[in-house]
Amino acid sequence: MKLATAINANIYRAIVPTLKLADISSASLLDTLLSNGVASRTDALPYVVFYVSELPTTKRKPYEGQRGWTFGRGNAEDKRVNRILNNIFVDVERDNKPAKSKKLDKVARLVKTYEGMTAAEKRRFLASI
Repeated sequence: MKLATAINANIYRAIVPTLKLADISSASLLDTLLSNGVASRTDALPYVVFYVSELPTTKRKPYEGQRGWTFGRGNAEDKRVNRILNNIFVDVERDNKPAKSKKLDKVARLVKTYEGMTAAEKRRFLASI
């Protein structure tokens, strides 16, 4: 197979083992968890938090919050827990979910308002900018 022109062949050959590992790792990791009774992110969360708490670079202690064990939000430990969970449990439905907010962003709201104007209002608006 011929490589695309934007791809450096040497770099490609160097990273192929990593790509193969990434391709199979989440499935094999999930199989291991499933065989031990851990079937979801919720089930795995306390185990991952405990694992991260034992790492030498961890600066915070975990605590039990309303939704289970956590390090809090937005800190390095929390990001590490989420990265591990995201590597194992790929959320397929995440891309298909509509945005929770029904509000339009500012640009979309302005375009919608502009489209609703009469011709005279559009001319007056364009003259004012």
